[in-house]
Amino acid sequence: MTLAVVPLADRDKTGQERFAEFLRIYASVNTRLAYARDLGIPLDWVPGYVAPDPQRRRGRRRRDQPTGLDWLPWCLRNGFPSFAEIRVEDVERWLDELAQAGYSDATRGRMLSAVSAFYRKYLLREGLAGHNPAALVDRRTQHLNQASGTPSATVRWSFEACRALLLAAHLLADHTRNGHRDRAMVEVLIGTGVRAEELVSTSVTDYRRLAPGDIGVLRVHGKGAKDREVALTAPVADALDTYLARRRPPSVPAIRGQVGLTRAEPLFVTSTGQRVHASHVTAVLRRLCATFVSDPHARPRQGRGLGELLTTSQAALIATHLESLRDTIHPHSARHSYATHAVERGVPPRQVQRDLGHAALSTTEGYLHDEDNVRNSGAHELSLALHRGWLSGAAR
Repeated sequence: MTLAVVPLADRDKTGQERFAEFLRIYASVNTRLAYARDLGIPLDWVPGYVAPDPQRRRGRRRRDQPTGLDWLPWCLRNGFPSFAEIRVEDVERWLDELAQAGYSDATRGRMLSAVSAFYRKYLLREGLAGHNPAALVDRRTQHLNQASGTPSATVRWSFEACRALLLAAHLLADHTRNGHRDRAMVEVLIGTGVRAEELVSTSVTDYRRLAPGDIGVLRVHGKGAKDREVALTAPVADALDTYLARRRPPSVPAIRGQVGLTRAEPLFVTSTGQRVHASHVTAVLRRLCATFVSDPHARPRQGRGLGELLTTSQAALIATHLESLRDTIHPHSARHSYATHAVERGVPPRQVQRDLGHAALSTTEGYLHDEDNVRNSGAHELSLALHRGWLSGAAR
């Protein structure tokens, strides 16, 4: 479906230029891409976007082209002459079509928020619309009304699973080509709760450590161009130092156009010296699970000594805790795990909020999967009292 002509086009600017103006409101390219995907804007219209190399192997691929149900293609398909002509009834019809197509409530809510931001931050400001129809949608009737602080549905790793992932990365460090790099990435991911995009966007100059045995500090570049510093405990910093000490310059010819550039050196690089892509973080986690959990005949090719390693008691312990994560593991779960386990160990929620870079505490509260609320529930006492004396198994 061609998007050469869009409802924003006028005699002064093309639709593509208009969408680029809106996306430039957000300093982070990753944030621009997220809004582009939710609105159905082609990614090659996104300022600062660099298309990935199609020859490189990646994890789960994200769609690069809009579908007919994304906001912009949907408006074009329904013949709206301009976004100013769209009413709240039209937005609700779009949401209904998304639901019928199988989109989850969480996805529809996120897409609606993107449309609302498009109106609020650009169309109204530029005089291209007189009202924001997305803001008038009754989110409750659309099943999109989630209370502030409601726990997220994202899977949280147990404390034992986090330990198993760290141990797996440690044991494989000497058995795979990029094992020490992957171990350092897993250590930072679990030890700080940073986003995968934040992890791979760091540069060598963002990391500092005064002396061996001391803590390290890593500056990460969060959403909305908000930088923050996260603490790297000694084990995490040690893993990162080991990787940096072993890292070698890429043994490939320089790429034309790159000679003489003074770009910041990425902290985590591929074998060709390029910055690691965020999708590689997911691939690393899946590889850890596949190595220890999968059928031996389906495991990745084994290096020297790996076969013996997989028969040890440590490997069996890792498999026990990673088996349930094998098909669903995702790096964002590390943030939820970090938040939950930190609070359970007495870290103030406000500090966890700062660690994760959340603007509001309510966002952090949505990351908490507090099992203590279940273990300490009054239901344990009340239910026993209600059933005492007449139901077998109830305490007397």
